[in-house]
Amino acid sequence: MMILLFVLQILPAQENYTYETNDKGKIGTMDITVQKESLGYHVVYTWEDRILELIFDTLDMSTIYVKKTIGEKLDLEIKREKKFNVFFKGRKFSYRADKPIYDRHAIEYALRGFDYDARKKFTIKFHVPEFMVINAEINVLSEEIISCPLGDIACWKVEMVPKVLFLKWRFYFWIEKDYSKRFVKYSDSSGKNSILLIDYARLD
Repeated sequence: MMILLFVLQILPAQENYTYETNDKGKIGTMDITVQKESLGYHVVYTWEDRILELIFDTLDMSTIYVKKTIGEKLDLEIKREKKFNVFFKGRKFSYRADKPIYDRHAIEYALRGFDYDARKKFTIKFHVPEFMVINAEINVLSEEIISCPLGDIACWKVEMVPKVLFLKWRFYFWIEKDYSKRFVKYSDSSGKNSILLIDYARLD
């Protein structure tokens, strides 16, 4: 059984983030805004010509809504109703699935909701439109200090391993140990992709 932090008391209601991204040597920036609303946490990612809009359940951080646009083109839309209704690259389909399910596009935000003191290894359901729902193993590897423009931040280093036979990559996330449980850093086993927190404002 997964053990979650009680998110309503833990995560701030309004935040702005800026990250430096390294996409196979191409340096850029990504902005994230967070606003707690009646439906859940409304999170918007802006990176290059991509806008990713999500709503997370405030109780378990599972996916309620996802919308991804590239330029002016709708690439992906997911709505959790009685079923998951999915529009992906021009195709529409739906399927039933048990909650909670976490979306690949913003797993780093959802990872803020877990209690890493209580459990060092567990499995989550991971929403990947190309494969419907797969399992992903979460391993808490260590406690580390991450240096960034905001200073030295004590973090949990968390590994995510998707359970897909032909995918051998490992994904690493550094989540702040203390309040406000910020996502601080990302890298993967390819060594070619990384994200680092460079600016933050809490507005509530």
